[in-house]
Amino acid sequence: MRCNILLALLVGLVCLSGCRYHEKEPDAEENTNTEANGNEKETPPSNEVDEPEPEPGEEEVCLLPPEAQDSDLAGKIEVGQEAPDFVIGKDANGNDLKLSDHRGKTVVVFFWATWCPYCKISLRQRGSMNALGVDIQDADDSQLVVVGVGTGIDDTADSQDAFMKTNEVPWNTIHDNGSKIEGLYGVLGMPTAVVIGRDGKIQTYGFYRKDSYQKPLLEYLHQECINKKPEGS
Repeated sequence: MRCNILLALLVGLVCLSGCRYHEKEPDAEENTNTEANGNEKETPPSNEVDEPEPEPGEEEVCLLPPEAQDSDLAGKIEVGQEAPDFVIGKDANGNDLKLSDHRGKTVVVFFWATWCPYCKISLRQRGSMNALGVDIQDADDSQLVVVGVGTGIDDTADSQDAFMKTNEVPWNTIHDNGSKIEGLYGVLGMPTAVVIGRDGKIQTYGFYRKDSYQKPLLEYLHQECINKKPEGS
């Protein structure tokens, strides 16, 4: 009788031990909750996400003018010197307007001719220098000015005016009668670009038709007129 009682107690202990072993322990890392109806509902994922670092904006990038091509001019000018001044037109009262009147803005002086094939390409509609003028017009507060200087060699003021009107070039040009301005700057060929900084000093120059110079020059000039006017203004 005593053995039977001991045996019954032993079996009861084993059963209790086994029941506790099969009970499900709460999992601290479990991501599900049980609703009252017994269905499982996923716990919303955490909103904490590693945000990528912001890339630098355009305002943090400042392009430098391309290196001046000394061999393209006759050594009359150099980077850092004050740009030789000249008359670029007349104001409403008939007074002379000078290059120096644009002090405070970047100025590109573009030497060109109607007989120059590279000039025609850049000044035709959708040409690079024509398009630059359009961008300047569309800018809200452009800090860039283009001044054209049409050669006096084998070209006339009338032919240059007609060319500008036909192609709707959106910046002003003057006829360099006697090629005095070309001589002042030492221009050797067409087209030639000379860039003058806001302080009135020469920044860079070179033949515009050279791909190695033209592309970085345009990139530099475009940063001076990047603020566009709002549509409908």
